[in-house]
Amino acid sequence: MKKLLLILFLLPAIMFAQSARDINLVIQKTLDLEVLKKHYNGDEMSGQTPILIINDDKIPNNLIVFKFNKRVKVMTFEEIETFKNIYKGSLDSYFIFEVMHFEGDSVLIKASFRKANPLKIEVTMQKKDKDWIVTASSAQ
Repeated sequence: MKKLLLILFLLPAIMFAQSARDINLVIQKTLDLEVLKKHYNGDEMSGQTPILIINDDKIPNNLIVFKFNKRVKVMTFEEIETFKNIYKGSLDSYFIFEVMHFEGDSVLIKASFRKANPLKIEVTMQKKDKDWIVTASSAQ
């Protein structure tokens, strides 16, 4: 009986870990999209303006992604408002992942970037072996 309970407890944890890994990979690939390169400004590329991801139920708590050799911070809107009181620079360069739909070995992502003049991003990826390959992307 104890073994059955242990298996029932560990199986979802193992499956979620794989899912969190996939989420981490597809978010990193989204941040690194070729179509986004021309949209990052000098302050974002130099690290003066941090790149943020808005935390919601689609984003795992242990998300670790990087952009311009800096770790991307994951924050809620409330945390951003609190941080604005002590940070004098801009905190408007954030990604909101509105749709992250996994179906089998493919994923559709719809996101927006920036508070002012938001850039709409749409990406589809296909999983090959253990990596995700971008099959289509747009940023407008």
